[in-house]
Amino acid sequence: MLLDGVDVRELRLAEVRRHIAMAFEDATLFSDTVRENVLLGSPDRSEESMREALAIAQAGFVDDLPQGVDTVIGEEGLSLSGGQRQRLALARAVAAKPAVLVLDDPLSALDVETEELVEAALRHVLSSTTALVVAHRPSTVQLADRVAVLEQGRITAVGRHSDLLATNEHYRFVISSLDDDRADDDPADDDPVGERAEVNA
Repeated sequence: MLLDGVDVRELRLAEVRRHIAMAFEDATLFSDTVRENVLLGSPDRSEESMREALAIAQAGFVDDLPQGVDTVIGEEGLSLSGGQRQRLALARAVAAKPAVLVLDDPLSALDVETEELVEAALRHVLSSTTALVVAHRPSTVQLADRVAVLEQGRITAVGRHSDLLATNEHYRFVISSLDDDRADDDPADDDPVGERAEVNA
C-alpha cells in the first residue's frame, strides 16, 4: 500500500497516523468538551476549522448545549444521542483534513434528512482526499467513485455504483435489501435500531 507514492512500510507509524482520520459507526468520544473532542489530533486547527467541520457534520446542535462547544459531554458522549455522537466523531475526522479518510458506516444513526445533508457536504470534502468507505446504506455507497462488492469475504466485483446496478445481480439484490430495510426505519429516529443486510464498499 502506497501513501503519496511511498510504501507505508517505509514510514513510521506516527507519520501514517498523521495522514489518516477515521469515523466509525460506534463513535468514540471522551469525557471532555465538544471543542477538545472535535480538535483531538488537530490541536493547531483554528476555531474556523472546527466550525467548518461541525457544519459539514450537521452538528449545529452543539450551540444548544449549556456551554456550547465548551460543554463537557461525558465519557463516550453519554449525554448525547447516537446520531449526535456520530456527527461529532465525523466532525473530528473532517477537522483533521487527512490525506486518507476512513468512513465505517458513520451515518447509521442519522435520520434520512440529516444523512442527506451530511452526505452533500461530504462530497466537497471527498473531492480533495482519498476515502475508504465501508457502507450499509445505498446513499453512502454512492459517495464512492469505485465500489468493491464483498461476498463471503472475497471481492467479486469492482465498479461504479450505477454500473454495478446495471450489470451485477448480487449487487442489485444487496442494494434492494438495504433500501427495504431503510424504508422500515423511523425517519424521525436519530438513533434507529434494527438489523440490516450488510454490504461493504
